[in-house]
Amino acid sequence: MVYKGNLSFVKTGLWKPILIFLCLVIFQLIPLPLGLIGLLSPGTATLYEKFTPVNSAARFFSLSICPDATTPELFKVLIYIGIFFLVINMLKTKRQLNFIINTIIFFGLIISLFGIIQKYAYSGKVYWFDPPNSAPTPFGPFVNRNNFAGYINMVIPLALGYSLIDMPMSKRIIYGFCAGIMSSALFLSLSRGGILVYILVSLFILICSRYKTSLKNRRKFLSAWVFTLLGLLIFLGDVRAVWQRLSGLFGKGAFTFLGHGYSWLDTLRIWQDFPLFGTGLGTFGNISSMYKSTPECTLFIYAHNDYLQLLSEVGLLGFLVLSIFFILYFKSVLKMWVERHDPYAICLSLGGIASIFAMLVYSFLDFNLHIPANALLFFIIMGLIYRLVHTRFTDAIPK
Repeated sequence: MVYKGNLSFVKTGLWKPILIFLCLVIFQLIPLPLGLIGLLSPGTATLYEKFTPVNSAARFFSLSICPDATTPELFKVLIYIGIFFLVINMLKTKRQLNFIINTIIFFGLIISLFGIIQKYAYSGKVYWFDPPNSAPTPFGPFVNRNNFAGYINMVIPLALGYSLIDMPMSKRIIYGFCAGIMSSALFLSLSRGGILVYILVSLFILICSRYKTSLKNRRKFLSAWVFTLLGLLIFLGDVRAVWQRLSGLFGKGAFTFLGHGYSWLDTLRIWQDFPLFGTGLGTFGNISSMYKSTPECTLFIYAHNDYLQLLSEVGLLGFLVLSIFFILYFKSVLKMWVERHDPYAICLSLGGIASIFAMLVYSFLDFNLHIPANALLFFIIMGLIYRLVHTRFTDAIPK
């Protein structure tokens, strides 16, 4: 754009909360006098007073208790935001949209097939050549099955939405088959959070489809696909293993169990001591052991709840700013989705919104947005859907 002398950007209004959030994180990194830190964040000042050597020459400290952890997280956020706005500004035709969506779908299919093969040919080594027991529960290219479930739960709704656009029934069956293979891989992974989210997303798609008259002719295919696939997965899958995994979600001490050993209440205790500015983006692993009240592992890098971890790291101010960003995004996207009449935009947007919904729900149970592959896909889909619902495409759908 600079080379051509044509700098033009899509006006979204979403950059304001993003800019404020980035400024807050940068402010966490700025060295400040200890007295000022005591006014802004008494908990942070107390930490420095307790753990800084008396004869230390340091006179300035940051609101982030570990700037070396906050800095790389800041760069990650910048990359995700850059990708999000890049997608919004660069995709202008259905051909471009279809290319990226098909890439996501068929890449998800390849990952799922690899995971299924690994499931039945696992030798205790990731990729069959890593050191034995190098990962406790790998699935496909992910060292943790829950991270695979988070990724594939974003791809399945996108494939299902794409299968609803105007296309020959033969191609529609192919995309439905792809979604079926990915769904089978998800169930075989035995990720309890992933399976629960998958069921909720299926219901979400069915409910949303009832509010668009243009989906009336496609609703029968959609309903038949969802219920048939769920029935087959229950009938052909290991029902006992799946039930044992799911039943743990409702056992005693659920708030600790859902955190995979680290209590959600402990995370809230961190936030109570650092209410406004938090401990610093990416610093949960540096402070979690101080607040752990369970006898499990001594070190927790992630809280297994992205919302609580974010609250503890950036405080109430950062959490509210990011909440405003997502509120503005969904307000704009859902309003335009309801007003659109183009079946292409409606069907694809439905799948994409369900993908975003899947990750937002799953973030209550795990740390998928801290996995770069998952976070990157999440923001790509967000950009795709925003562009899709706000653009009147003039080119024909590629055959």
